[in-house]
Amino acid sequence: MQRNSIVGAALAFLVSAGFAIAQTVPAPQNPLRPGNARTATPPAAPQATPAPSAEAPKPKRQRSEAQLANDNRMRACGAEWRANKAALTAQGKTWRVFNVECRARLKAQGR
Repeated sequence: MQRNSIVGAALAFLVSAGFAIAQTVPAPQNPLRPGNARTATPPAAPQATPAPSAEAPKPKRQRSEAQLANDNRMRACGAEWRANKAALTAQGKTWRVFNVECRARLKAQGR
């Protein structure tokens, strides 16, 4: 019985010492905040980036045939939607539904 009370007392001491240690550690401060007393040196000034004129711009990759065909179908479907928008919306179609149907129809036609 006495052993349990000694273990309990030791445990209580360690726990209370742990809380005391945890409470004495100061909260970390942001070193980037101006006027911070903990920073040894002032924040460095931003460095200027070199001008990119030394390098030529990277050329864009050309679009594939499938991408170009899809672009053309999108343009054709957009023109068809704008021409018949009143009738299509009266049928309850939205652009998203119409676009899927139109692109499938044009792709089946080989356009």
